[in-house]
Amino acid sequence: MNNTAKVYTLYFAIDDIITSMCNIINHRQNSKKVNSDELFNKLWTKGRNKYSELNYDLVAEIGIANFKAEQEFGRIASVIDNALGKLENDQNCYFIYCLWFALNIAIVEYSFVNPSVNQHNLYLEIENQLRLAHEKYLLSSQSSLEKWQNIEAIVKSKLGNF
Repeated sequence: MNNTAKVYTLYFAIDDIITSMCNIINHRQNSKKVNSDELFNKLWTKGRNKYSELNYDLVAEIGIANFKAEQEFGRIASVIDNALGKLENDQNCYFIYCLWFALNIAIVEYSFVNPSVNQHNLYLEIENQLRLAHEKYLLSSQSSLEKWQNIEAIVKSKLGNF
């Protein structure tokens, strides 16, 4: 899977989790309604902030903070490699890392909303979401040009150009 496919797969996984969370929360009685775009923006911002914090430690700090950041980026790259395949090059890596952080945050929040989520193995939940999201990406990318351009426009409106 190339890096662009990884971005779309991660986006679709987060979007599916958000849809599920909104359906559960918005169908509860006396519950404050949740807007999916606002929830995505919240998760996307948290993912970008996590990336920025870790990247700052990597490039601006020396000593133990830099060493820990190198280890953390290496660990995350290994997990991404196992889940989605090796990162090809620097293309879209920023988006992949930010979306990866956002996905992890989304899964944890989803586990609080949906009691059927396997809270003992959230990584299994991530794997399941990624598998389904990749299938969605493959189907979407093979759809009509107009439909794909609409999907691409939606994703890029939320993430920016990549």
